[in-house]
Amino acid sequence: MTSTSDRPVVANVADREWTGWPAGQTGERGAIEWKTLISGDLTTSDTLSLGVARVAPGASLNPHRHPQAEVYLVLGGTGVLRVDGAARTVAAGDAVFIPAGAVHAISCTGERELTFAYAFATDSTADVVYDFTPSAA
Repeated sequence: MTSTSDRPVVANVADREWTGWPAGQTGERGAIEWKTLISGDLTTSDTLSLGVARVAPGASLNPHRHPQAEVYLVLGGTGVLRVDGAARTVAAGDAVFIPAGAVHAISCTGERELTFAYAFATDSTADVVYDFTPSAA
């Protein structure tokens, strides 16, 4: 397989703006913000995409699924992660593998925001199609 880039890509979180769902979709999808750092639509990279996300106290990323596997690395705060109905408390230092197609959600249960890095097994986050239909819950 040929890579789209033969050089490393460096992205700094301070150079990206926080993004969230469009205002009309936060009720269905949840109140979360993210910064995509490495993604084929932004950088000369392939195979993996990476970003950071934050969830305010009491807020959540609602149950959803997508065809790509995903990994979370909790950077700060505490929360509850649900994957295919099983709940687990997560905190800084916890890494989680979420299988492709698994229904998952994460909520912030602490007094400070929950922050985590996320990585998708895909060239670009633009390839990730989220399914928030009730059957995904």
